[in-house]
Amino acid sequence: MRTSVVLTGLVIIIIGFLISFIIPVSILFITIIGLFNIILGVIIPRAPGLIFPPEGTSPVKLIVDKASSQSGTYELVFTDTKMIAKKLAGRNVVLAVAVVFAVLGGLIGGLTGYSIGELVTQRARDRIRRENGLLTPVQGDLEVSYESISQVQLIGARLKIFSATSQLNMLMSKKYPTAIDGKLRQLIPARAWIGLGTVPS
Repeated sequence: MRTSVVLTGLVIIIIGFLISFIIPVSILFITIIGLFNIILGVIIPRAPGLIFPPEGTSPVKLIVDKASSQSGTYELVFTDTKMIAKKLAGRNVVLAVAVVFAVLGGLIGGLTGYSIGELVTQRARDRIRRENGLLTPVQGDLEVSYESISQVQLIGARLKIFSATSQLNMLMSKKYPTAIDGKLRQLIPARAWIGLGTVPS
């Protein structure tokens, strides 16, 4: 169950109830929209968050779900030799969904757009697992070998990776950096960390 989406549905119902005292609106219609969001929240599973596979059981050493950049939302997969950023949703897609629903229904529509966006992201996760595609980059994914990394920086909730071919600036949950710092230092060459900031103590 995705708690944030369920709470979104509850907030919509409460907002609709309060608005009905000021503006004559159909509380039944808004309640249906709220229940729709709650149902989405119930069927969308909880986000994986951080996954540390047991040593020796998988080439995957760490999965960070999810991280965002200017180009979209990604699931970061770290192996012994490289990082693969699996694209879950493009930024334009997420914004378009939110804007369309906001135009159609104001605040309530915007909140519903958020819920739909979470559903789209989850479907991308399911597709990656179904196709066993964690280690296979496809169109839209990003792949960076550790040896090609010239600089890496983990400050606050941001992971910045610079290589000869790309510059990644990923924003993640504030809870993640302190949990993944040690593992990243095991995987990414120490030379890339020299002179750069790390997670605040």
